Amino acid sequence: MLVTALVTLILLFYGLHRRRQRQKRQHIQLNIRQLALLRALISGFQRHRGLSNGVLCGDASLSQDLATARQGLDQHIHAAQAFDSTHRAAWNSLIDHWSRLREGRSSDRANNLLQHHLIIRNSIFLMEDVASEIDLTEGRAELGYLPCIWREVVQAAEWAGQARALGTGIAAAGQSSAEQRVRMRFLYQKIELLADTAFATLQHHATDHPQTDAFRLQHRKQRVEDFLRCTKEQLLDQEQPVIAAKAYFQRATQAIDELLALVDVALAQLQPR
Repeated sequence: MLVTALVTLILLFYGLHRRRQRQKRQHIQLNIRQLALLRALISGFQRHRGLSNGVLCGDASLSQDLATARQGLDQHIHAAQAFDSTHRAAWNSLIDHWSRLREGRSSDRANNLLQHHLIIRNSIFLMEDVASEIDLTEGRAELGYLPCIWREVVQAAEWAGQARALGTGIAAAGQSSAEQRVRMRFLYQKIELLADTAFATLQHHATDHPQTDAFRLQHRKQRVEDFLRCTKEQLLDQEQPVIAAKAYFQRATQAIDELLALVDVALAQLQPR
């Protein structure tokens, strides 16, 4: 009788343990899906910000690209509505903000940039919250670099996104104010600092964990440096830039895409082994 009761108790505890492990795995997978969608939204919001500022500054050739970016964001937002997570309130706030921002009713360039900055900042805050809610690494040392991805890499991409938006507007207008150049120099310095920190951290990690060679750090670092050089030569050193808005937008996009590709590498490595 005692043996039977003991076996039953062991089986009960084993069943509870398995259930908790299954719930934890489901929680981790849900958070990874949220992070993947947030990565897509941040990229889309950034692109929409740069294109909309270019259009508002007078370059109508960006209008079709803007409409395409808006359509892509609508699809991502639709996917976000299906999430049943502990972050529902934050998701609802993003969804509501986009429903107002997407209309593009404001012709005020400063307010347009401000609203985009806000929705991207809140997306990044949500990404950090989702990433830190539960241990996504499950104790894997080779994933110890993840905090650098959610902080320095994503922040570097956002400062680059702000520079792309401001620079595209300057290029579209064919001129810049002293205030705009001061702001651009600030963005330049933030990108340089955060990118250098991120690449140094990831290089150190890759040295200790050779399996993380998917970082392609040298290539990505070169793209960021190319963008910074373009910003300095074409915008910071000239009051009346001659670079086309679309050309500057594309150069910036190359750097941003390389930074966000590091987020993609992290998401891929978080998938079950």
